[in-house]
Amino acid sequence: MDFWRGIALVMIFINHIPGNLYENFTSRNFGFSDAAELFVFLAGFASAYAYGRLFLAGHRLVATLKAWRRAGVLALVQLMLATLAVGIFSWGALALGRGELLSRIGLSQFISAPIETMIGFATMTHQLGYVNILPMYAVILLMLPGLLALARIGLNLMLGISATLWLLAAVFGIDPPNYPLPGGWFFNPFSWQLIFAVGLFCGFRRIETGQSVPFRPWLMALAGGYCMIAFLTIRFDLWSWWGSLPFPVMVSGFDKTYVSLPRLLHTIAIIYLFANAAKTSPFSTVTRDNPFAMLGRHSLPVFALGTVLSLAGQVLKYDQTPHFLTDTLLIAAGIAIQFALAKFLDWWAVAQKAALGPKAGRAVDPTRAEKSIGAEPVSGEAGKRGAVSTTGAKRLEACGLMHPVVYTRRVVSQFSDVVEAPFFFGLSPLSST
Repeated sequence: MDFWRGIALVMIFINHIPGNLYENFTSRNFGFSDAAELFVFLAGFASAYAYGRLFLAGHRLVATLKAWRRAGVLALVQLMLATLAVGIFSWGALALGRGELLSRIGLSQFISAPIETMIGFATMTHQLGYVNILPMYAVILLMLPGLLALARIGLNLMLGISATLWLLAAVFGIDPPNYPLPGGWFFNPFSWQLIFAVGLFCGFRRIETGQSVPFRPWLMALAGGYCMIAFLTIRFDLWSWWGSLPFPVMVSGFDKTYVSLPRLLHTIAIIYLFANAAKTSPFSTVTRDNPFAMLGRHSLPVFALGTVLSLAGQVLKYDQTPHFLTDTLLIAAGIAIQFALAKFLDWWAVAQKAALGPKAGRAVDPTRAEKSIGAEPVSGEAGKRGAVSTTGAKRLEACGLMHPVVYTRRVVSQFSDVVEAPFFFGLSPLSST
């Protein structure tokens, strides 16, 4: 999972610098979907482990608060990225003498109506181009407890309700407003939640049966055939043929905002093919030490850094034709910096554990809180600071309550990854949530 998330991060970075040679080799050139769909699917898959198991085990409030806290972290990162985007393009306009840069990525509205646009920035309704995927993901995380509640009843029910919402969003144009502009978000969360729900479904299946999707020869053939049709459509520019079909746009079009059916089916087909790759496939030998898996373990900070670097790359590449040497240096340097960050975060995690000692993991692992309630008395200075008595904690637990000290420790442990590490780089990576 981390490996494919790392692959998606690299492709997103390359695609976010338009006009470079290497964007011709990313997945969007071989089918209807691109790295964004893969990224959201994997987020749903990971959420089955990070939140789903906790929710279905009866800790619904804890799982809900963890998901909503994560949505808050994404909102903070989004505000930071939007501010940096304005700064980077403003610097480019001043330093390079290219005022037309301020008409790119949706900045013209910021110049013509700054007061209204600042309200849109603060509420995340007005989103700049290439800086608009995190709000969608944050809204889906706010919706996650509802999906988990449905999954508790039945996975098929959860998927059916999710598909119904996707269909209603397309039919009635349901989309958060893009204030102060007309229209809605480019990544409509009410549509993209279906891809997330498919990932959640596969994650739960993997937990329950050890296999996300069963292998069926006819399904493999069907998925392979559909991917070939998608490739031929892209390769020979057959869009007009699809548009001539007597079907609604959501069935024959390629809309990304509402995730039209061809995009959705292509995403599912690609995932099915790779999920059932042969055991002799090189993908079956991927380990934790794989460089792309390292990127995937720290996907939020790597994604944020990649976004900043890609915006800077857009300024440097503005109005320039593709060139092998400059494009290679630009893309290679950006990817190398992201790998360096991931390597640092790997080192930082180990350094923290070494500094805190072998018992530190128990103090900051919220999933083991139940085991620590009343496990052993605290003596000495720690006891003077407020120990939890074994009898009192167990009595409260039997009543369905939690000792206030235990609750406080749990809350502190939830935020320890922020206060114990440098700002931003200490934010818990998507690999754990």
